[in-house]
Amino acid sequence: MGVNVNAVAPGFVDTQMTEGLEPEQRERIVRRSALRRLAEIEDVADAVEFLLGSKSKSITGTVITVDAGSTA
Repeated sequence: MGVNVNAVAPGFVDTQMTEGLEPEQRERIVRRSALRRLAEIEDVADAVEFLLGSKSKSITGTVITVDAGSTA
């Protein structure tokens, strides 16, 4: 069909919602991340922008996880 189908799967992202977590919970999430931080909104947007651009023309059927390495 010539259609690229991909998905972006954000993990915990630094937003108002995650700011509302208990400090211990938030720190636990950050500690288990390979990059020792939460992903940022811009990180998710950049992944979407990449998939929409010409540099991803041969990428299809994949999921890009944006979670600062929490599932690594």
